[in-house]
Amino acid sequence: MTLNKYIYDIRGILRNHHIIDEDLITDRQIEFWIIAQRSLWISRKDDAYIEKNHSLRQTLVDGVEILDRSFEPSLVTAGYKILRNDSDLPKPLAFKSRGGIIETGPIDMGAYRFNHVDYNEAIYSGNGRFNRDMIYSFYKDKRVYLISRSLSNHWYLIDNMAITGIFEDPRAVENFKHVSGDACWTEDDDYPLSMDLWEYMKDMIKRGNIESIVNIPVDKGNDDTFVQADRT
Repeated sequence: MTLNKYIYDIRGILRNHHIIDEDLITDRQIEFWIIAQRSLWISRKDDAYIEKNHSLRQTLVDGVEILDRSFEPSLVTAGYKILRNDSDLPKPLAFKSRGGIIETGPIDMGAYRFNHVDYNEAIYSGNGRFNRDMIYSFYKDKRVYLISRSLSNHWYLIDNMAITGIFEDPRAVENFKHVSGDACWTEDDDYPLSMDLWEYMKDMIKRGNIESIVNIPVDKGNDDTFVQADRT
């Protein structure tokens, strides 16, 4: 389902509570509820659920730049090069035993994926007989970096990469473009959410957000005498 359809679903609950003033509850407010609840419920899931539930994932495409491996390349160069995607990524969700970046690789979906690991593993990998030609990726400071110990795999010639992750705000992916120029996600695309999670989220939005508004006391006489709001 699209984001607009999820918003419409919540508006149905609002109508059941006789809240029909769209100036009171805007679509932007409902989007915030959905994003917050999505992040909360996904972060509670275990690795097995995250691995098999591809509906939560989004893939974006970004260009690749080459830079010196020094932490301070403007001051002291390390003399070695590393690759990095061009733009800051949307914030990935964090899980107990893994990060929110699930997979990286060439834009050719049929090509071998990069070996995505954490930073400490990446800098110590690729020294063996059987993994020297592997391309490793890691996420650091809002970017994905690529590194390899070999030149025979031509990793330094990569100019675009596809990055798949579970992001805190899925709407931010629309800022990235495919090579064709089309946005990697639009509001007409499916929102990255599974229906089983939506049932939990919808109930929490109803109980935690909507019913709290229904029960807000109001001052009917503007005389500091508050009474319980009755929208039922």
